[in-house]
Amino acid sequence: MIFEKGTKQNPTGNLILYCNVIGENPVQPGGRIIASNVVVSFLKLGDNFPVVTFPPVALPSMDELKKLIDVNLESYDIARLPDFELPENKEEANRYIQDQMERFNQVVMRYVEFCKSKEKKPHSDIDKDITGVEGYIEALANLSMEFRKSTGLAKEATQMKVDRIVTKFSSNHPQYDLDNFKKALDFPGNQGDELVGLYLKKFNAISVENYEVASNLKRKIEAIETTESSF
Repeated sequence: MIFEKGTKQNPTGNLILYCNVIGENPVQPGGRIIASNVVVSFLKLGDNFPVVTFPPVALPSMDELKKLIDVNLESYDIARLPDFELPENKEEANRYIQDQMERFNQVVMRYVEFCKSKEKKPHSDIDKDITGVEGYIEALANLSMEFRKSTGLAKEATQMKVDRIVTKFSSNHPQYDLDNFKKALDFPGNQGDELVGLYLKKFNAISVENYEVASNLKRKIEAIETTESSF
């Protein structure tokens, strides 16, 4: 299994497996691609992770596969399997198909193990790859977009991620105004988007010691926050 998107260290639980077909396609004649979707639920039952493996589909080309997954591309891990080439001899072909099915099942089991390993990681391990101020700012930029677009339980889960990053960031770099940044995340509408962006730009300016730019950004931030508090 070769990951083309995603990693075994941080699986999404939603895997697209595909392979190129050389010669006859047993799923559907003429198909150049065989693809399947494997979904692993993190709502585990005891130590068991529920898994759904959808039946393989045949597609005429890679372009067709790309069209199908493009809308929800960010939700998927994508892995390529070795090319599928069916022998001409019937007996050999049957054995080959059985071997490929066994290999497919092994790949699914490996992916489930990746998901289990992720679930066992403490939060400190998940966040340990963040290094330096630039890393923290990038993480907060990504999480702030996710937070402002999400609702309900998803929003609460993202808030927990933000809190962890902010706690770690502020303990290492207390000079950054992270408490007010967190408040800005709840600021409504387009002005809220602008406000969050200004805070991130200010943090970047401070990190490279461009204090004049940071001061100008601070004034813009205060102007928006003052306008909102006057209503």
